[in-house]
Amino acid sequence: MSNNNKNKSMRLNIYVHEPGIRRQVKAAAARKDISVSEYCLRAITDHLIKDEEALREKEGSPLGTAAKKARTFHSKTFGKRVFVISSAELIREARENREAH
Repeated sequence: MSNNNKNKSMRLNIYVHEPGIRRQVKAAAARKDISVSEYCLRAITDHLIKDEEALREKEGSPLGTAAKKARTFHSKTFGKRVFVISSAELIREARENREAH
């Protein structure tokens, strides 16, 4: 963002198809004595913060860590090549081999 745009407001249009939701938003903004725009901006900002926190938690989870390691292994080992056999087929074969022995 250039210095000229730092203090300028940007417009974001939101279409609300249900009149009840629009009334709820207006009433909630009025209760807080703020504009509808400010109310919506706060709600969006709060939601973005929660999304970022959830993403960080997921990436830090064992599943997120394992997935990241698998992607790293795949890219180092196979580059952009894709497996031609499905993972379901590999699992089925492994189970059959395990049951046979």
